[in-house]
Order: sequence, then structure tokens, then C-alpha cells
Amino acid sequence: MTWLATKTFFKKTWCFIQKYWKYLVALFYALGMWMYFRNSSQKPREILDNAKDSFDKQIEVINKSHEEEIERKADIAKKYDETIEILEKKHAERELELSEKKKKRVKEILNKHHSNPASLAYLMSREFGIEYVPNKEGEE
Repeated sequence: MTWLATKTFFKKTWCFIQKYWKYLVALFYALGMWMYFRNSSQKPREILDNAKDSFDKQIEVINKSHEEEIERKADIAKKYDETIEILEKKHAERELELSEKKKKRVKEILNKHHSNPASLAYLMSREFGIEYVPNKEGEE
């Protein structure tokens, strides 16, 4: 009986294989792929870790360049403020010098021409750009 049972089992198995051979091929294919990729499951993780590290490095470089740009702009603004301050000081000094020169020149003109109002008015207008307008009554 064992030989007959074994023969019947193989006949049933052969019929099963003939009917469902596509499913069996797919099962063996899936098992083969699973066994092949089972050992290389670390590779996708390594790829993701490398991508994350690369992303972090890129972000770090971007942040560093942004900080350098901010520092550069701050330096430019500081130099601008210093330059404006220096120019304003020089301008104030020149104005002071100019006004002192004008005061001295006015004093000279007054000392020389204090007795002649017409020449005094003419020299003041010519020297300082002041317009001389004579009185309507003819008085000077």
C-alpha cells in the first residue's frame, strides 16, 4: 500500500504543478529574490544615511555663507557710517575755517572801507555774494 499511496501522491502533485505552475514560479522567484536581497538590506540604509549626511553638509555650507554675507554687510555698513562721520567732521571743520576766514575778511573790509559805505557794500556783495540794493531815496 505504501507504493500505491506514493504513486498516487506524485500523480496528484504532478497535476497540481501542471495546473498552478505560474504560481509556483512566482513563489520560487519571490523566495529567490528574498534570499538574494536579505544580505544586502543594509545598502538602502547606507544610501539614505549618505543622502542625509550630504544634505546636512549642504545646509551647513549654506548657513555658513549666509553668516559670512551678514558679516560682510555689517562691515560695509560700519565702514559707511565711519566714512560719513569723517566726512561730516571734515565738512564742519571746513565750514568753521571758512566762516573764520569770512570773519577775518569782513573785518579787513570794514577796517579799510568803514568811511565809504558804497565801496563797503560793493566789496561785500562781490566778496560774499550778497546783493547790494541801494535805497530808493538815493541814500547809500
